[in-house]
Amino acid sequence: MGRSALRLDTRRALKDGTYPVQIKVGYGTNLYLATGIYLDAKDWDERLQICTGRQARTINNILSTSLLRITNRLMELRETGQYETYSKAQLRQMLTDLSLTSPTIGVPTLGQYIDKVGALKSGRTVLSYVSTKRKLTNYCGVDNLRFTDMSYAWFEAFIKYMENGGLKRNTVAKYLKVIKTVIKYAEDDGVAVNKAYTKVNTRPETDTPMRNLPVETLRRVRDTYIKGKTAVYKDAFMLSFYLIGINMADLLALPKDCIVNGRLQYKRAKTGKNYSIKIEPEAQAIIDKYPGKNHLLSFSEKCRCFRYNCNDLLNKLEKGLTWYWARYSWASYAVDLDIPKDIISEALGHKHGSTVTGVYIKYSLDKVDKANRQVIDYLNEK
Repeated sequence: MGRSALRLDTRRALKDGTYPVQIKVGYGTNLYLATGIYLDAKDWDERLQICTGRQARTINNILSTSLLRITNRLMELRETGQYETYSKAQLRQMLTDLSLTSPTIGVPTLGQYIDKVGALKSGRTVLSYVSTKRKLTNYCGVDNLRFTDMSYAWFEAFIKYMENGGLKRNTVAKYLKVIKTVIKYAEDDGVAVNKAYTKVNTRPETDTPMRNLPVETLRRVRDTYIKGKTAVYKDAFMLSFYLIGINMADLLALPKDCIVNGRLQYKRAKTGKNYSIKIEPEAQAIIDKYPGKNHLLSFSEKCRCFRYNCNDLLNKLEKGLTWYWARYSWASYAVDLDIPKDIISEALGHKHGSTVTGVYIKYSLDKVDKANRQVIDYLNEK
């Protein structure tokens, strides 16, 4: 039962009347491996398991070498405890391809697990998994990438690929964080992984450069006349500023009925926090300019490449200018106006003070409204 052996498979002859010589793998595996040798029945000694016909010495050397390699491989798998962990298909693969250190058949890949874990998430988190897989697909065969292949060198090469593509450290960190989360899920499921992932730094930069514009520059951007359809991107950027730096995804998703009693009511997708922002005349003018059918704004219904096109135009108006400068600039101007830090934090939806005192302090909306009006007036000053 434990001994592997050679046999001539005489169940069905080939067209030339020969039969294949196989290796019958021992230990009750019920596996038969091809040797690539085909013989007439009269040229095979079943008892001695050898070829007796033409070129017998050469053929027998090939067969005995193949049998010895399979036997040694099988003993190695049993001694290391791998034998018991493999399915029949995986064992066949390991005995057929002796260059493998682990099977690839039936082994989950990074791409498969990104889909699996991403399906458990909700909201904008799902988009992080989708974008991460897209980035990996452009870099490698993610649906064929096994966790054991993800060495530290692999991570270094992937990081270099992203940085050479112009991605900032914080964006790279977001992709790496998703990958590490997926690996941990796989590891918890008992999938063999390369432990190198534990050494990969996924911490973002803490000293993020301020994205604020000098107020004179923002005035120039606001007053720049743009002809044609691209004017919408500048208007959307200014609307974000007037709405205390509303996120682009939230702006594009605003439903038709989100304005109640002159206030914009919405829940931020990223944090789930509810916002109520007074619509100032400057913001209302832009909203009135782009009335939508199903959304508050008409450009929300054609937003497939909105972020790319918007940032492209903004960069032309002021080098390096992107959507997020609206939010950071609003905060910077509020600081210049000596608006209390807690009011600024409340306006932006940040946590302020200790978590305990935060339970007892409820900021009045009129304080945030007043702060927003001050910032807009600051921009409007001549």
